[in-house]
Amino acid sequence: MELHYMLGLSDVFVLLFVTLGPPLKVPAAYFDVTRTLEPRAAKQLATRAFAFALAASLLGGAVGAALMSKWHISIPAMTLAAGVVFFLVSLRGVLAEYDAHMHPPVAPDPAAPVPSAFRIAVPMLVTPYGMAAIILLVARSRQMERGLTVGALVIAVMLLNLLAMRYARPILRFIGTIPLQLFTTIVGVLTIGLSLQILISGLVGLGLIDAGVVNGG
Repeated sequence: MELHYMLGLSDVFVLLFVTLGPPLKVPAAYFDVTRTLEPRAAKQLATRAFAFALAASLLGGAVGAALMSKWHISIPAMTLAAGVVFFLVSLRGVLAEYDAHMHPPVAPDPAAPVPSAFRIAVPMLVTPYGMAAIILLVARSRQMERGLTVGALVIAVMLLNLLAMRYARPILRFIGTIPLQLFTTIVGVLTIGLSLQILISGLVGLGLIDAGVVNGG
């Protein structure tokens, strides 16, 4: 069983939502790197970062899928690679959250330079495992309609990221950091499980384990 056929369009959206950004983690992350900017400048930087992220995700997905074919990389092998990267990054994120509670972070340096729009776009929005997910979905989109739908879902998630960046300050002011931190913890644990599920899918595709493991059988 291959990853593409396991996912309906709603599941594809959830996968992209979790791996690109995700939008509910972006406000705090974006505010941290733009706290020294005026609100208008921060919004302009968000728009430029969005443009870079959208171009990188759509172009990267198409180029990556083409290179997969040229290099004869199978879908199961790419699925396994995506799962490994996703697992390592997810685990590091969860451990970093734990370490932050044990060792309070140092106050940010107000003189620290603000990252460029491209550095915000990659990897804050276009994560390595998010790009791997896009490449896999594009590679398995044998019909033009399916490929365009995947592209539309990528655009939708990036628009949510844009809103999260442009309105990061109001979001943090009205919602506060605690709900967002709670969400980060929940998603961090779930993404570890999702990464393991992707790894299992790759192993099934390679014929190393039985498909019943994926289906819960």
